[in-house]
Amino acid sequence: MKKNIGIIVLTVGLIISLFYNFQLKGYKEFQERDYNLKLNHGVQIGIKESINNLDVIIKTLKDESPKEQVIQSLAELLVSLKVGEEAFTFLNTDFQEDGQASSYLIYNTFRDFYVYAKVELMGDIASNRLSLDPDSRNQLANDIGILKKDLEYIDSQFNEEVLKDQSPKWIEDKWKELVTELLNQHPDFKLYERMKMKYNL
Repeated sequence: MKKNIGIIVLTVGLIISLFYNFQLKGYKEFQERDYNLKLNHGVQIGIKESINNLDVIIKTLKDESPKEQVIQSLAELLVSLKVGEEAFTFLNTDFQEDGQASSYLIYNTFRDFYVYAKVELMGDIASNRLSLDPDSRNQLANDIGILKKDLEYIDSQFNEEVLKDQSPKWIEDKWKELVTELLNQHPDFKLYERMKMKYNL
């Protein structure tokens, strides 16, 4: 009788153990999928879609499109930059859990681009503080071209294929390396001047 009770207890214990191991495995797989989803979301929309939106803005400026169309194209850029910021903000917990890394510089880079586009571009154009005469259109196209070219460079070094097997610490360090390089290439660009001071790069 005692032997049978012992077998029953062991069997129940084994079933419970298998159940929790299965549940934990499922949770870990979900966490991994969730991490990759946020990472791909930040790269696909935050970087790639922003590049496309910047290209549209440059075309509206060069084609002498009306102010409303320029503002609309800037609004679409704001959406993609905000998605990039939020994706990497949500990833900060994952980064900290794995190797004491942080996505702080990544999501703040998106935030700085977002504020620049919203306040210094869209806001100033909407309020007529920034005219859209031919000279200012050319200057804006040049400035926005810097952002587009730099995001294209980041994308070439930092796309989802590169990232899928990398640790959060590697991602953090690589982003810092790329952003530092780009800020130093354009020392006279006002946005980058502020970012260099803000992050002490």
